[in-house]
Amino acid sequence: MNKLARPPGNRRSGSKGQILPLTVLMMVTLIGITGLAIDVSSALSTQRYERAITDAASLAGAQDLQRAGTRRAPGPTEQSNARRHAMDVLVKQLGASSTPSTAVGSACLTATGCALPGTPYSASIETPSPSCIDCADHPELAVQVTLQNPSFGLSFSRLLGQSQWRVASTSVASIVHSRAYGVFMLRPPLPPNNRNLTDPNEDDFFITGGSILNITGDIGTNTNLVYSGTNSLINLDSSDCSPTCDYRGYHFDAYQAASWVGKPPTPQQIQAPILDPGYRIPVRSATVPTYSTEAQALDTTGCAAQQALVPAAYKMQNGISIKDLPASQVFCYKPGVYQFQINNSKGGTTNPTAFLLEPGTGNGGVFWLDKGLSNSSTIVGGYQPGTPGVALVFPECKNSQCQLSGQSSDLLALNFGDQYSNPSGTRAMAAQCGSDCQVAGPVQAGTTPPVLMSLMVVPDPGCYVDVQEPPTCNESNNKTLNLPGGGNLFVAGVQYAPTDNVNIKGNATTTGTLGELISWTVKFDSSFLNLESAAVEKSGVLRLDRACSPSETVCNP
Repeated sequence: MNKLARPPGNRRSGSKGQILPLTVLMMVTLIGITGLAIDVSSALSTQRYERAITDAASLAGAQDLQRAGTRRAPGPTEQSNARRHAMDVLVKQLGASSTPSTAVGSACLTATGCALPGTPYSASIETPSPSCIDCADHPELAVQVTLQNPSFGLSFSRLLGQSQWRVASTSVASIVHSRAYGVFMLRPPLPPNNRNLTDPNEDDFFITGGSILNITGDIGTNTNLVYSGTNSLINLDSSDCSPTCDYRGYHFDAYQAASWVGKPPTPQQIQAPILDPGYRIPVRSATVPTYSTEAQALDTTGCAAQQALVPAAYKMQNGISIKDLPASQVFCYKPGVYQFQINNSKGGTTNPTAFLLEPGTGNGGVFWLDKGLSNSSTIVGGYQPGTPGVALVFPECKNSQCQLSGQSSDLLALNFGDQYSNPSGTRAMAAQCGSDCQVAGPVQAGTTPPVLMSLMVVPDPGCYVDVQEPPTCNESNNKTLNLPGGGNLFVAGVQYAPTDNVNIKGNATTTGTLGELISWTVKFDSSFLNLESAAVEKSGVLRLDRACSPSETVCNP
């Protein structure tokens, strides 16, 4: 029996019946998505509005946390003022009918917050900040403000069963102090090479032999500080501000900081590596004198006058003041380029000799020591207070032929003026050598005050890096500066050796002074030293913290 085919018209009618409900469902879904997008956009707009207010409130509060001219943490008064002023901004911007209390115990100081009368908002003001303090030195210098509308009304999303959302924003503002480094190491970390995640470069800042360092300023290393032995100690000195400057120990490497845990300073990780500040190395012009022999470099006519200018406190190991020494035991050297090594090993212990590095005129007081300097007695430069002193420039020769060898020094004193053994005295100023021969300040001088620089080592181009260490640059090369670590070292200003592995060793029972040290690595062995930052600014900068305000740039170490 033949089956009759379904008429074509019936097939079209069935298709229409299927498409219609699908079309309705798609339209409902589309309307729901459109409505949700409108509500989300409205909520984001409200959140941006809230963030603008919380940014302003946190900034208003945080500025009260600064104690002018110091890095000290704020006290109860500053904290109270910060909370009150932050709340004042919230009340004014949102038009609240009254100002909630920010006294201790108020709900406004909790994470839950308190209602702002006459508004749909609640607010929380917390200082110390409980979070988002990746830029602030510590929580006491940060204010966290949270503003929320717990019942943000929705329109189209009601179709999806949502009638209201919680829309909130949090901002943190803080006082950020620039790093006032007394010493910092530039060598970058290397990837860990074992299961303990140990950084092979972790000993860039190495202290051993019972060394005691009193550092007026922060310390920093792109890897880690390593203590060796039980008697070595670092004190972050706060003698220049009362009661504390809150100096810190900063490290970039995240692999291993366990070596200094439990010993001062408490390690604090920074977000970006410490970079070379880029100080200029003095350029020797054609007019700078060049000396190939000692006879050419000695000042035989004006040395007596220079000896008379040396303060009486500068004494030899036998207790006799330099200015009272016989003329036969005093040698004066003129600034210029030295193609021979200055070697003060004359006279022995019975009649030690004093070498004076003259400030000079015209080309200034720069000594380019191409063959190094060896001192086993006394070398003094920059002994006149308040006048341009001297700067010593060493090449990076990767061997002992251009080193500063001073670890057996009776005295190495540079640019201390009449402050040597006299805290109330005045140091020398930065050496001068003409407009094309910078010896102070960063590359971009601008309005930055000149920084006195005493010792400089020409950077090794093979080690000049920001993040990754070149394979040719390591601790086996570039050991130019070898300094005494005890009471026979008094060098002011900045010691700039960005690719040099500095070695400081001494066994003196007194403590010498070394200005800010910038190097690739450093090893302190049996050293007793005061180190001091060249930075004088102690006031902080008010800024929003990027952890809660992502548009802010990363913290500058």
